[in-house]
Amino acid sequence: MKKSLYFIILLSLLILFVACSEKIGTIPKNYSYNYSNYLEYNFKKAGDIEGSFSFKYPKGWIVEKLPTWEANPEKEASPDWGVELYKEGDKENKITILGIVGGVPVDESRGNTWEKQGLQKSQLVVGDVNRGEVYSGLAENKVRIVVLYYDRENPPGFESGWHLEAHVEVNKQFYNINKDEIWHILASVKKTK
Repeated sequence: MKKSLYFIILLSLLILFVACSEKIGTIPKNYSYNYSNYLEYNFKKAGDIEGSFSFKYPKGWIVEKLPTWEANPEKEASPDWGVELYKEGDKENKITILGIVGGVPVDESRGNTWEKQGLQKSQLVVGDVNRGEVYSGLAENKVRIVVLYYDRENPPGFESGWHLEAHVEVNKQFYNINKDEIWHILASVKKTK
């Protein structure tokens, strides 16, 4: 009886692990990006010479700035800034693109947070350029993707000042329908200052 119970528990944990860590494929390395029907968005960080970025997005998507605040005598400025993108009428399924202040060592520890949550690591390769690390997976019918963009080096040893990240959280059906647009957006994100 104990062996059967042990086997059932072990099998249940294995099924749960596989269900929580289903890999979400990235766009193939030689994928041809076509931005002819895309709009360009340039984010300018207020009151700072650094922190600006741009990306391309398709018509029918809404871009909203995240709330931020500037430094004053009582508090420091926002530690992060950016935008949310979602399809018109569907704010539940969104992409968030963030600038985050602070020097970040780029090594195994940077992605450990996402791997501990069951996300699979891959690379965001656009053309022949490795643009960053991708952590992706499926849990409870939600597709989760985190992109940690490289700054200047390929891959970098250390990013000083601020860095870019993108976070995708959408249901599986939305992802299957909009996968091409999502990866086009993620591939187009870049620092401008």
